[in-house]
Amino acid sequence: MILSLAFCLGSRLLLLAAQVRGADETFPVVHNDPITIRILDGTDGRPLAHAHLSLVAGYNQRDLHLEMWHEDALTDDHGRARFPDALANLPFLQIRVAKQHICQPDSGSATFNVDRIRRDGLSTANRCGTATVEDAPGVFTVFVKIKNAAPKPALPTAHSVSSIAAQSR
Repeated sequence: MILSLAFCLGSRLLLLAAQVRGADETFPVVHNDPITIRILDGTDGRPLAHAHLSLVAGYNQRDLHLEMWHEDALTDDHGRARFPDALANLPFLQIRVAKQHICQPDSGSATFNVDRIRRDGLSTANRCGTATVEDAPGVFTVFVKIKNAAPKPALPTAHSVSSIAAQSR
């Protein structure tokens, strides 16, 4: 009888401890604070307008690898994009910028903590230049190496020089 009473009391204490421990972890977490993503040129800090972003988020590295949650975004004229609501409550993020190279050494596999971005702000490393920014809560800054979009002018050939001279007569 005493043994069953001790077993019953021990079971209740374990259940109580599990309930108290579980009270700290509310899952899933819902965050309503917006997050802004800024895409800047790593050499001079100019914003990259109309850049296509590929955002992958998840609960762990496996989710990121499988791209369980994936959203696309487009930066505005000031190089800013709003973090999609569908990804806002996931803890880890990877970002890719179409046709641009992120200035961070491990840009393809770099994982960022969304809670840290929300709380303190975050900037990627900048190995492309000297541009820096001050982190602000809710702002995620990504430095990229901008490829020159404008083609170099072609050197005039002998035929084009003679045709230009003939036109000016």
